[in-house]
Amino acid sequence: MGNAATSLPYAIGNPVSTKDGWALHVGSRKSDNAAVSVFVAKKPALQKASQFAPALHHFHHCKRLRHPHILQVYATLDTDNPNEQGGVTAPPTKTAETGDFIVVTEPCIPLEAWLQTRPPPEQVAWGLESVVRALHFLHASANLAHGNVSPQSFYVTPAGDVKLWNFSLVTTIEQGQLSKHFQEWEGRLTPQPYRSPERQERRWDALAATGIHTMDTYSVAVLVSDFFGGTIPTPLVKACQRMQTPNLKMRPRLQPLLKCPLFDTPYQKLQLQLEEFTVQPVEQKIAFWQNLTPSMQAGLLPQELAVYKLLPIIQQTITTLCQSDALKSQDMYRREVLATIPPLFFIAEAYLGNKTSQELGPMVAILFEMNDRAIRGSLLQKTAFLLQHLDNNMLNQSVFGPACGGFSDSSPTLRELTLKATVEIMPKLTQPNLEKLSRYLVRLQSDPEQGIRTNTVIVFGKLAPFLTEVSRQKLLLPAFARALKDPFIPCRLSALKCLLKVKQFFTPAEIAGKVLPTVSPFLLDGSKDVRKEAFLVLDDFLFSLKQESEKMGDAKPMPVPGQPAPQPGVPPPQPKAAAPVAPAPSSGGYLSGLSSWVTSSAKPTEPVPVAAPQPVAPHQPPQSAPPPQTVASLQINDIDLSDGWGDEDDALDQIKTEISPVAQAKIQFVSPPPLPPAPGSEDDFFGSFNATKPAVKSSLGMPKGKLVVPKQSISLAPKPAIKKLSVDDDMEDGWDDF
Repeated sequence: MGNAATSLPYAIGNPVSTKDGWALHVGSRKSDNAAVSVFVAKKPALQKASQFAPALHHFHHCKRLRHPHILQVYATLDTDNPNEQGGVTAPPTKTAETGDFIVVTEPCIPLEAWLQTRPPPEQVAWGLESVVRALHFLHASANLAHGNVSPQSFYVTPAGDVKLWNFSLVTTIEQGQLSKHFQEWEGRLTPQPYRSPERQERRWDALAATGIHTMDTYSVAVLVSDFFGGTIPTPLVKACQRMQTPNLKMRPRLQPLLKCPLFDTPYQKLQLQLEEFTVQPVEQKIAFWQNLTPSMQAGLLPQELAVYKLLPIIQQTITTLCQSDALKSQDMYRREVLATIPPLFFIAEAYLGNKTSQELGPMVAILFEMNDRAIRGSLLQKTAFLLQHLDNNMLNQSVFGPACGGFSDSSPTLRELTLKATVEIMPKLTQPNLEKLSRYLVRLQSDPEQGIRTNTVIVFGKLAPFLTEVSRQKLLLPAFARALKDPFIPCRLSALKCLLKVKQFFTPAEIAGKVLPTVSPFLLDGSKDVRKEAFLVLDDFLFSLKQESEKMGDAKPMPVPGQPAPQPGVPPPQPKAAAPVAPAPSSGGYLSGLSSWVTSSAKPTEPVPVAAPQPVAPHQPPQSAPPPQTVASLQINDIDLSDGWGDEDDALDQIKTEISPVAQAKIQFVSPPPLPPAPGSEDDFFGSFNATKPAVKSSLGMPKGKLVVPKQSISLAPKPAIKKLSVDDDMEDGWDDF
């Protein structure tokens, strides 16, 4: 076809049929792969068959004639003149006969092939009406005679519309004469049965004198029998006889033929309404779309009409109205868009099949951008269908993103529809969109509608398998905990049931430390159903924990914080001896000096042993026993610190030097439970020893700075004997035994 053919934005496929030197190919548009038909005529073959002139005549006229019942031309190309932009081409030369004529049209098939499929009578009647309307346009508006009316001059589109073609003999009547081109080629191109008697007799003056329609009217009368399988319908018998009359002046025009009752069918009315659809009032369009879906559901419309004619009109309507800010802001145009949604989805569900994503996807993206509750609600109800036919990318960008606006809508119905739609689309969402969805769900847990809050809890349970581990830990348990505090009983029940469904996402430690404490308060819930469900949840979780506990075996010692875990085969390190602590300065008081003395008196090389817990003995009757030890096994009596606090460090140093090593090793402190400080006291001086604070005598009348502690009678538990220390009498300064 030459290099110039590659410049066309269309791909040329395999040939389908050939007529008069023109080969019909299937083709497609390169941009969107839309189907087209391509007519190709090779100039060398035309020249050889003596058909070059008729082919060139058709090539010039087909791209100039535009009518709904004439085959629509998308592009034309003469490979010898690729830069030609219309007008009259120069006469053929030797170099101009080496290329191709290429004409790209809407997809079509020959009329004979369509009639072999035995279409319904109403479609056949509409096809014949289309022929009449196309020829009437040529006669009345273009002042042309087709001159080659026969089955090979008509093609049928996928929508079932019969279109006029083959303009190789188109002629005008100029100065009372038909064109020389027609007179030369009509006998070779037009089949004999379709040539009127005056044409066979070559009475060109008679044809030119009686009107330009006469030769085509005769051919249409013959064509009627071809449309109806060789027979003429009864309502058309008289009309066809008159159309074939030898008297040229009695041969009628074609337009009155449409008054025949044969053409008056619901199918015809629908086709006529579609032709004038763009100029109809908005209210009439809305009524048409609302009545269209019931008609298709009843099977009153053929599939071809719905897919190839109605669907393009719906797509054009949605695109025009939704992309215009001025139109979509008006209520009546939003109502028209809303009315197109039911037939759009019915056609997609019933007829499109594998083409659903290609045809429906762009429309859904445009419709979701409309800020209208009714439109968005209609789309959300079709989420399950969209999920089956749209790819993940389109679902995440064109569907989920705009649909999230419904979560914040003031209409409870739209919020609930949005929530239910996300459950269906959830498996297709990406992780960022899942995180976005979880944030919206948290907001919905505070929704004023009880049903929405309950459904939100259920959605949380369904969302869990699609979240990451980190998101589940942060989201699930807090969400169910909020739901358990909801005053609506079904919401609390849903939270408990969802906890069981997602239990595999909780570790045993989380179940024991977080889940069970969250659920256990509801064992005493005010609702019987909640209590019953809470017990079921706890029983299930406890059974899981019991199994996990049996798998664990003997527990290993828990590691001390800040120390490395012990390695197998390596003995644990021994604790280091504590360094001696220097005594506190005298200004620290009696307690600081005594604590320093006790610390320095412990044996540095051996830690104080900790007694192992003993089993609790059964209760015995009370017996006479010595009172429990309260302070220590070491007693110091009659300590006199002379004139107050100044010499306490010297006295304590003397005490420490007199304690034997054996006594140091045997010192133990037994601490009873602490008692709260006496009311009104400034400090709990004995709190550091965890001892019971003795009653302090009043210091009235005593020297300033003196603190008197009365003697206590302390009975010690049976312990190894400890040597009592002797203290000089001159140290007595008001401190008694303790």
